[in-house]
Order: sequence, then C-alpha cells, then structure tokens
Amino acid sequence: MTTDPQATPASATPASPVVDASPQGPAATTPLPLPDAAVESEAAPASSPKRPTRAEWVRIAIFGIPYAVFFLVGVPTWIFPASWSLTAINIGLDTILLIMALAFFGREFFPAFTYLRTRPVRKIALLFGLWFLVVIVQASVRFALYGGNPQVAENQQQVINALHDGALGLAFSFFVTVGVPVVEEIFYRHILIGKLSAYAPTWLVASISAALFAYMHSHQWQDFFSYLPLSIVLTLVYVKSGKNVAYSWLFHALNNSIMVILMFAMQGALQNV
Repeated sequence: MTTDPQATPASATPASPVVDASPQGPAATTPLPLPDAAVESEAAPASSPKRPTRAEWVRIAIFGIPYAVFFLVGVPTWIFPASWSLTAINIGLDTILLIMALAFFGREFFPAFTYLRTRPVRKIALLFGLWFLVVIVQASVRFALYGGNPQVAENQQQVINALHDGALGLAFSFFVTVGVPVVEEIFYRHILIGKLSAYAPTWLVASISAALFAYMHSHQWQDFFSYLPLSIVLTLVYVKSGKNVAYSWLFHALNNSIMVILMFAMQGALQNV
C-alpha cells in the first residue's frame, strides 16, 4: 500500500482544532481571532440610548399626560369645594403624582443611587458648590431685572404661604423638599432627556427640558430668567453624571431644602421682631 507524500494528516488541517496531548487529556483550542475581528465577550458600544419599549411608553403616558395637563392649565381648583384649602389640594395632587412616579419609575430611580458608591463625599460637595454658584447667578439676574429692590417670585410666594398654613404646612414642606423633586426630575430629566434622547440629540432635548422647567415655575416673564440658572444646572448635573436621575434629584432636593429652611428662619425672625 503506497502513501501520497503531499497528503496532509486530517488532524493538522486548518479546519480542525489543534489537539494538545496532555496528561489531563486532549483539550481543543480555537484559533485566535483576526486583528480586525470583534471579540464576542466585549460589549459593543451603544451608538444611541435604547428606545423605550411599548410598555415603557404606556407608563410614560399614564404618568406624563396628567402631569403635562397640570403643567399647562394649572391646578383645577374649580372642581373642588370652595371651603377646601389650596394647600390641601396641592398636597393631594402631589401625593397622587408621587405615587405614580415611584410606581412606574421606582425600579429605575432607586438603583440610580449606586452612583454615590464611588467618591460620595466629593460628589455631594460638588452639589453644594453648584448650589452656591446658582444662588450667586440668580441674585445677579434678579438684581439686573429689578434693581436693588427685587420682588419675590409669585411661585415662591405661594410656597411661603403654603408652608405657614398650620399643620398642612409641615406636610407641604415634605413635598417641596422630597416629593416634588422626585416627580419633576423623573418628568423633566428622566423622561424628556433620558428617554427622548433615543430619538433626538441630547443637547436638543436637554435645552427643551431646561426651558420647560423654567417656564413651568414662571408666573411672569421675569420669573423665567430667575429660574433658568437653576434649570440649566439641574440639566447639566443630570447629563454630566451619565443621565443619573438620583444625582439630579439630590441637587434638586438640596436646593429646595435650603430654601424651605431659609423661609422658616425668615418667618421666625419676622415674628420675633
């Protein structure tokens, strides 16, 4: 029987894995990938955020449409008895919106606090520095608009009145400092920027979100420019933290908490005088 000297053993063909005869037995090894080939174990970078699913759009609609209606037409006080307190009506509506926000987006909101696992002191200190910067810019804007005798924004005056509405004021202070920032951050940042940036550039949806947030707090045109610095910084905090809604909520809650403390302190000082 003759053999072909040009024949190649089957075990050495390129299509077969190389077999290592070791004491542990043969172990098949696959060829190394080509230089230009993608490694399967590495996650391919996403070119754009993931688009919301149909179920997510349902949640966005159920929460976002009622909030947008209140944003456009205001609190429908005419459907409530005239004897009802406006503070109580606001607390009731804020409670409903907060429950809806946490029920639909709590699984995305609470895990976002893991952002503070690394360098928490530095990140929280940054929020205090940004708050101080916002206060300076807002004061400069109000001085440019009103001169040396700046008026109190109507939105702030309504908050002051509600905070001093007896026992309801204490409940309202919770929503101002904790609950309302949750609702607003989920709507203006998490939805308008985080979700819609899958369909439009982040800078565009972020600009729209900042403008709408400032407009929502305005009762006259001067209020818009007074709230715009805070709105811009909130937007930057959210975007620069990797669209982390918990971090932007912390800044929002920090700002509102300091303002509530100052309002109570000023009221107490006036009463003592």
